[in-house]
Amino acid sequence: MTTTASLPTVPAGHVHTLPTAVPTWRYVGFLIGPGAGSFAFNAVTVTMPQLHQAFAASEVQLELVVAGYGIPFAVLLILGGRLGDRFGRHLLFALGMGLFLLSAVACAASPTIEVLIAARVLQGVGASLCTPQVLATIQATSTGGARVRAIAAFGASGGIGAAAGQVLGGALAGTTVAGIAGWRVIYVLVALAALAAIALAPLAPRSRAHEAVTIDVAGTVELGVGVLLIASALTFGPSAGWAWPTLVALAAGAAALVALWVHQDRIERSGRVPLLPPSILRLRALQLGLVAAALFFTGYGAVLYVIPRAVEAGLGYDSLTAGLLLLPFAVVFAVVSLSLVPIQRRLGVRTLVWGVALQLIALVGFLLVSFIAWGPSLIWWAQPALVLLGAGQALVFSPLTQAVVREVPVETAGLSGGMFSTVQQLALSLGVIAIGAVTTATGWSGREEVVAGFVLDAVLACGVLAVALVLTAAAGRGHR
Repeated sequence: MTTTASLPTVPAGHVHTLPTAVPTWRYVGFLIGPGAGSFAFNAVTVTMPQLHQAFAASEVQLELVVAGYGIPFAVLLILGGRLGDRFGRHLLFALGMGLFLLSAVACAASPTIEVLIAARVLQGVGASLCTPQVLATIQATSTGGARVRAIAAFGASGGIGAAAGQVLGGALAGTTVAGIAGWRVIYVLVALAALAAIALAPLAPRSRAHEAVTIDVAGTVELGVGVLLIASALTFGPSAGWAWPTLVALAAGAAALVALWVHQDRIERSGRVPLLPPSILRLRALQLGLVAAALFFTGYGAVLYVIPRAVEAGLGYDSLTAGLLLLPFAVVFAVVSLSLVPIQRRLGVRTLVWGVALQLIALVGFLLVSFIAWGPSLIWWAQPALVLLGAGQALVFSPLTQAVVREVPVETAGLSGGMFSTVQQLALSLGVIAIGAVTTATGWSGREEVVAGFVLDAVLACGVLAVALVLTAAAGRGHR
């Protein structure tokens, strides 16, 4: 028996119509959220060597510091989006960001690796409540060029946070500030960012679903169990040698997702509103956008994970030098992301294709440099490829977000934020897990590790390019 119910129709006079040209600065508090989350995720990957030294942590424990955030984040994102539809997106953003802030403080003060992992899990829960509210609020309160600018800012926030996490994480990881270990200072910065987000969030226009939204409890449980089992199996499978319990977890997770689809289809056919409406998930453009996002973020997560590890292990770089290696990448990503509106106006539907093409050229270029100039001077020789990679990925990030958001009806805006962020976070975690499994199985480190990460990203980028060409062709036909 499900708790969903038919949604009552609200009289037209009760629907509050918001301005369609909301200036982007009003979303600044909400936009800090994804940036803080991306910063926390990526800065932590840089601090793995320091956490290993500080706590004598095992490889599995280090993976849990990353996946302990990513798994609950991914499991609860769609529920977080629907709760925002039901109770108001400002309320859910404040609650989630508050938990994110408190857990960041707990991470900074963690006395053991176990406490750190537990705090990271709570941080993932907090992020799952606040993150989907960002895209949902943008979608529900703006249209046209204003929406494009806000979504571009959303992409810039996440991308800038990821790049800043690499740079500042690398700069702080091996240092001390006022006697405090640099990796702890990183979490203090995360807490300060969360505090700023909470303080500035009231500037954004308020929104919630115009109709009463009920929560599909059975669907939420099925989705949570399925994602949890699959993500856990992927996390522990490599270190466990893919023993039978991990295979059983994979199969059970897949079965839970199949049961979810059947259940959701039955609810929708009865006229009620499910957690994941199959009628929306069947939209071909949405499916292609989510597939492309999954491929892109898997490769993105793998590359940003291996670069600092590889240059530290293979070239003897300290964490600061490893972070500075990525500084131009971060700057270019930020500049191109914030300039995306005029770029998209010029390139139109081809923006995504151009972005993936630039990304592939950059990946091949970096691979060539790693073979020709692997040594202390790599920090200089790699810059042309990394600058091009930053530009290409900026041209991919926001258009992919737009491809997903524009397919979801405004009345279910929480679903768009939840779906996109779920795919993003699962894929980022999967990228780390996948490249970690390869290096663990092969024993590769240094140049071999970075080559493996970039080859993986290049293969996945070919898939993104194929999807981008299909989406571009479909958009071209639609404009005729």
